[in-house]
Amino acid sequence: MPESPPSPVDVTPDAPRHGDTSIRPRLWHRRHLGALLAHVGLSVLFTWPLVLNFLPGAGTTTPGFMRVDRNQNLWNLWWTREALLAGRNPFVTDMIWYPEPQSLYYHTLNVFNGIAAIPLLSVLSLPTTYNVIVLLSFVLTGWGAFLLVHYVCGNCWAALAGSVVFAYSAYHIATMRGLLQLISLEWVPFFVLFLLKAVFDAVEPGRRGALRWGLTRALPAGFFLLLVTLVDWYYTLYSLMIAGLLGLYLLWRAARPSRDESDQRWATRLAPVVRLGAVIAVYLVLAAPLLIPTLRELRTERYMVPDPDAALRHSADLAAYFMPPRGHLLWGQAFSWRDRWPFGGDTYEVYFTYTALVLAGVGLLAVRRPRSDDRSWVPGRRFWAASGLVFFLLSLGPVLQVNGQQVRWLLSPSVPLVMPYRLLENLPVFNISRSPDRFDMPVTLCLALLVGYGVNALSDRLARGNQSVRPARGVSVAAVALIVVELMPFPYPQSTADVPRWYSQLAAAPGDYSILELPPQGDYWHGAYRMYFQTAHGKPTFGGYISREYYHPFLDSTPGFQQLQRGSEEADMFADGPDEWFSALERYRVRYVVLQKRREPERDDPRAEPDVAQSREHIAQVLGPDAEPVYEDEQLAAYAVASPERRVPFLSVGQGWQPREVGPNGAFRWMGSRATIEVEAPSLAEAYLEFRAAGLGSPRRLQVYHGEVLVFDRMIGGLQTFRTDGPLGLPEGTSTLTFVSPEGTVSPARLGLGDDPRQLSFALLDMRLDSVQK
Repeated sequence: MPESPPSPVDVTPDAPRHGDTSIRPRLWHRRHLGALLAHVGLSVLFTWPLVLNFLPGAGTTTPGFMRVDRNQNLWNLWWTREALLAGRNPFVTDMIWYPEPQSLYYHTLNVFNGIAAIPLLSVLSLPTTYNVIVLLSFVLTGWGAFLLVHYVCGNCWAALAGSVVFAYSAYHIATMRGLLQLISLEWVPFFVLFLLKAVFDAVEPGRRGALRWGLTRALPAGFFLLLVTLVDWYYTLYSLMIAGLLGLYLLWRAARPSRDESDQRWATRLAPVVRLGAVIAVYLVLAAPLLIPTLRELRTERYMVPDPDAALRHSADLAAYFMPPRGHLLWGQAFSWRDRWPFGGDTYEVYFTYTALVLAGVGLLAVRRPRSDDRSWVPGRRFWAASGLVFFLLSLGPVLQVNGQQVRWLLSPSVPLVMPYRLLENLPVFNISRSPDRFDMPVTLCLALLVGYGVNALSDRLARGNQSVRPARGVSVAAVALIVVELMPFPYPQSTADVPRWYSQLAAAPGDYSILELPPQGDYWHGAYRMYFQTAHGKPTFGGYISREYYHPFLDSTPGFQQLQRGSEEADMFADGPDEWFSALERYRVRYVVLQKRREPERDDPRAEPDVAQSREHIAQVLGPDAEPVYEDEQLAAYAVASPERRVPFLSVGQGWQPREVGPNGAFRWMGSRATIEVEAPSLAEAYLEFRAAGLGSPRRLQVYHGEVLVFDRMIGGLQTFRTDGPLGLPEGTSTLTFVSPEGTVSPARLGLGDDPRQLSFALLDMRLDSVQK
């Protein structure tokens, strides 16, 4: 057996074909250029009327109807550009959820699109740049899939039909609802193409041949996988799984060489496995700067692990694979009842199309021609069918669901029928996945390759007995036309992307400051609108929405911010007032408090409007009853924040405290064995710490440390007022008070005080700093 089998395009082992069989497998050919132009037209058709957004005077409109995710992705493009041009790490930001730095390693940042947007944003608006990226993603996806199918099947017309199946699948079209990271699947087929070329193309002997292979095969494959990673972690996982399945296939072939193979040596049989491993090694080296901090964070944090039922809610229903999309122009409304299913809330679509299924079936079931001896290693249609089946079963999630109902075991009606995904969902890396339905992407890629085989087989069948007939063109064009009819998403919903006028004016105002937006962000999704507005004004904000969200305590733990969120009558454990409130607002550079009158600015639905009356009361309580907006229109009101009359130190809630509670003596918090309070001082100062405290159960000892210095050590029983023995020397900036219960904790339930199982020690309230006047 030769050391490296020839390219699979030279002789397709199990798929007869007609057409351009004499064309050598070059990546660039005039017919490939024709395919690129064809996908430009098809992309315009399937995304219609997206292209109209490029016309002068078209306004700020983008495709899709999920404005929340769309707005988040608009912010992603803006932030990546801002960070890279400033020499900052785009995966860490303090522009949202200010002032705490936010990790974006598990956020759908799709940084590649942000990089691509940098030159576009110099001449185009942000929404127009978004539209260009969407359209180019469809074009490149189609072209990359064409090159891949052509490489495997060797026929341009078969490649065109297969690429249409992948590029304009129901899944891909549905991602236009606002998920830019899922729209951008263009680099996956390029990676698979160069992976196959790296493994199966002939390698010249000697060091020069190895170097040429590394530069022209392994490096491009690893680079395209890096581009996949810079778009989406899901697609990275699926691409690595394709490589893993190919590796298993190669090991299986190495373990059972055919009798006709001329070289039976293990070193020769394992050479393709080694080449595949080299590609993955190249990728790991290229992606190391991103992989290392991402995996390190996975070891130390748990916020990226989804809710236990997330995978079940985001699984594909078996019936949905055979139901036309709900957005279909002709009969989509006939399937709108799917919206009442108890899962699939992200409006996913996984429809195969019957045209693709028929052609794939023809390709898979057609009579095989004998394999050539030197082609025995190249994976054929059975490999792609088996790989597609693996991904298909995983897309169904942990439990089989059909037509909105869980399928039960026949002999155990109370037990759901579990699926292979159940075996993976608790494994490292897999355990952060929450959307099994997205496995439809690799399913569709495998289906596209089988469609290529099917077009070859069908055209060969039609041409049998008349070699002058070349039916591949007609079969492919007919298949594309039928797929267009089966999907027919146009006109695709469009959404406006307007920004309130005042935010655009704010961008021109000089100064480095932040803005606090009200009403309180009732859900993380609402923060996406404020993130998009930030792309206009460019000021840090105290809210936001990242893909794997978690609790951000700043607004609920800092004076001034607490009162603007909840009102001064709902105090926390601190005895603070206007001096502390304004000192905190100045410390975090708040120049404006902005009251947004519309929750979704693009909608005129009164039901979508928030109740701003309470927020107006809170603004009056904190900023003063005479506070008037410096700007107001139908969308928002902006209030200027005055500088404090007296800058004083203030306290903020640190770590280790239970949620705020209200009792007969006022608001208080319980602590466990250890808790902290942050002290912010505008300058060097001395102050006593005063507080009221009560121990749980019998009297117990409480210690307070300022930094490393013990400043309080007493036995505490019932509720009393305490004060540190001496004043605290407060440095300028931040210092920490640590409250310690050396005797540990006890639960109220254990003491017979109800059924509260929490481990507690002390309740503290009315905490304040009594400054020493010099």
